[in-house]
Amino acid sequence: MWWWNGTPPMWGLWWIFPLVGLTFVIVVSFAASRFFGGGIGFCGGRRHDDIEDLRRDVRDLKEEVAKLKKQQ
Repeated sequence: MWWWNGTPPMWGLWWIFPLVGLTFVIVVSFAASRFFGGGIGFCGGRRHDDIEDLRRDVRDLKEEVAKLKKQQ
């Protein structure tokens, strides 16, 4: 049993586990920021299309209001 005498079998590779963990945390943080940030990323820029749709709706409503004001 190595824990009673001698060194563990992976004594020279201890730095790999923190490196893998840090890499995983960075990748997950990046993915979450892109997903919830609304930019072009995993969501595909969906937020931009919603804003354009709302702007078009507002423009259409303003035109309808202008038509109704002319009728009165």
